[in-house]
Amino acid sequence: MNVIAQAIADRQGEIDRLQAEIKALTDVEQLLGASAPAPRSASRRSSPRKATAATTESQPEAKPQRKRREMTAAEKKAVSERMTAYWAERRKKAPKK
Repeated sequence: MNVIAQAIADRQGEIDRLQAEIKALTDVEQLLGASAPAPRSASRRSSPRKATAATTESQPEAKPQRKRREMTAAEKKAVSERMTAYWAERRKKAPKK
């Protein structure tokens, strides 16, 4: 039983040390406030809902994300034509392999 009691005491010491580290980091975070950059998401391909949920949980006072304006059919067609011309021009200029 003495070994178990010693193991418990050791783990309690680790818990106290980790709690002190957490408190110190929390204090620093409060000092930095909004000047610290937001953490980047783990994946570029993660869905916006997952990324928003993760940032909302970790940063309760985060600003709502701005949404992109919907394009009209005419705008979509104009972009499509412009990009088609752009890539056709790139193919012409590309060196032949």
